[in-house]
Amino acid sequence: MAMALTVTNHAQATQAPGPLKVFILAGQSNMDGHGHIRTIDFLGEDKEHGHLLKLFKPDGINPMTRDDVWVANGPCDILRTGFGGRRDYSRLGSKIGPEYAFGYGMGEAFEEQVLLIKYAPGGQSIHVNFRPPSAGKTGNPKLDEPVEGTDGLQEPVIGRQYRALVKSVHSTLDNLKTHFPAYDEKAGYEIVGLVWFQGFNDMFDATGRNQYGSNLVHLIHDLRAEFKAPDMKVVVGVMGVNGPINEGSRNIKQDAVREGQRSINHLPEFDGNAKAVETAPLLHQKVLELRCAGWLYPGRDAKTNPITDEEKALLNRATSAQGYHYFGSARFMILAGKTFADTMLELIGEKH
Repeated sequence: MAMALTVTNHAQATQAPGPLKVFILAGQSNMDGHGHIRTIDFLGEDKEHGHLLKLFKPDGINPMTRDDVWVANGPCDILRTGFGGRRDYSRLGSKIGPEYAFGYGMGEAFEEQVLLIKYAPGGQSIHVNFRPPSAGKTGNPKLDEPVEGTDGLQEPVIGRQYRALVKSVHSTLDNLKTHFPAYDEKAGYEIVGLVWFQGFNDMFDATGRNQYGSNLVHLIHDLRAEFKAPDMKVVVGVMGVNGPINEGSRNIKQDAVREGQRSINHLPEFDGNAKAVETAPLLHQKVLELRCAGWLYPGRDAKTNPITDEEKALLNRATSAQGYHYFGSARFMILAGKTFADTMLELIGEKH
């Protein structure tokens, strides 16, 4: 579903010199993001990554904001918390997605103003909903043949979210001065990169998961052509639900999607301009052991060895949602966003 964009006073922050650097962030609910802001502080308990907390809570109390990074996702505003999943997309909420740390990384790397355009409706597959035009038909008449859409027009089921993504990006770029009054029309804009983080819904269709790699290739080619951005760099977040060991014989469905996403790393055409990166290792090991005890981690039987009060307190600090939403961990969303940013900067050759 397309999101109406509204302007806030913060979106009028002065644009730095040079063309606006545009990044498209697309996918389903985990690109949207379900990391509740109350779980940000748990990042500070991390021995390896705890030092990052000072970047996102500089004074130890208030979450980071950046005037040099704009975000279009419902409201048009400066980079701040609240652009994660929410019921009312006309206003900001209480969650973050990967955009928070990704935007921080882009703001640090570029002197020019940065714009993130995020489109990430929940529960959508690449096989059907985001199906790119060059992928062709699925062979299922119920999906391929035109039906009456919500606007009364005839359109096929396949590709509806792809078309909505394209419409959202074009609408934002065609109205930059309206959405961001400080936008310098003379300087213009440049579409630099795409971050794609999706895959959960494709697990539940055998054809969809087995054709994920080819559909992803079509998606990259079609979006580059649509936006006339042949050099647009692409970062793909490999689905990491329930951590690194939840694949192979443990989860052959997720394994197929992950392998489809990783497949672009072996295609010469994407060497140096597109890359899939792992997200499963970014989940907190103790959280995984507690939330997946008894099935992924059979060494502990949650019935005979129940979670202690101390462990419950840890989970309360660290998590806020279900496993398929990466436990609603802001720590995960920050680490994923940072990983996407570092990879994007590697592809475009910027220091970071």
